[in-house]
Amino acid sequence: MEEKNILDNVETVFTVEFDTERDAEIIYNSIKPEISFSRNDRSKTIMHLDNNSIIITIKSKDVVSLRASINSYVRWINLSTKILKI
Repeated sequence: MEEKNILDNVETVFTVEFDTERDAEIIYNSIKPEISFSRNDRSKTIMHLDNNSIIITIKSKDVVSLRASINSYVRWINLSTKILKI
């Protein structure tokens, strides 16, 4: 009998809320190209705007890839937010 690893095929959804819809749209548009240019066979990301929030769904084949993807999006959002406030 094949043992199924519970850390395979994992998914997370997280929401990042901004002060205004405009801020959310600017940040969304600044990180959106990362989805298009990112060639990753181990994870897939879907991102959309909802008023003043960005909702990011990441589906990964393993927890290591999931963690790496989450860290990347958090870094990009953090950097974009800092640049926006300059």
